[in-house]
Amino acid sequence: MRTIIADDHPVVLMGLRAALETTDIKVVGEAANGDQLLELLATRPCDAVVTDFSMPDGSNGDGLLLLDAIRRKYPRLPIIVLTMVSNVAVLQTMRFRGANCLCDKRSPLREVVTALRNAAAGRGFISETIRREIEKTSVVDTFGDARLSSREIEVVRLYVGGMSITQIADRLSRSVKTVSRQKRDAMRKLGIDHDSRLSEYAREQGMSS
Repeated sequence: MRTIIADDHPVVLMGLRAALETTDIKVVGEAANGDQLLELLATRPCDAVVTDFSMPDGSNGDGLLLLDAIRRKYPRLPIIVLTMVSNVAVLQTMRFRGANCLCDKRSPLREVVTALRNAAAGRGFISETIRREIEKTSVVDTFGDARLSSREIEVVRLYVGGMSITQIADRLSRSVKTVSRQKRDAMRKLGIDHDSRLSEYAREQGMSS
């Protein structure tokens, strides 16, 4: 099973390669950001991709934007996402946007092997820690009465990750006005009136990795 792996931490890439290559899974490429991952996918045939959710260094985006790009170009390619995000709304959105399998980065790497086996057989996989969070928390409960859209979730995630409104607009190919409105709408739904509180809330809710 030919697999491309992506993570912006070299130690994680080393660990992934070591864990996968003790099996019959062959790592055919490594990427440190979304740009490199998309370049590899365009030039190296593979049967699955294992990617970190948050890789902020690339110019073409990470997170949901990267999932969208992969799924649009490779609709049948199994995608296994590695993440430390614990917010159920974000996790569910990953699944809706094309992630076949979700693996908690804090879990043993053997879960990635299990996820790849399941993906190869046409099945999904969710780490037990993530599954427990999903089972005990509905998407509605995650944000109280607020139903943030996936676009609002991504804007909040990038903003609390340190990007400016202009940088987010460039990253998501939206206008500054649109991104500013989506951030403002998210804050209104959450009952938050200050940026510092938005960052605090996002950390508390596990929206950032």
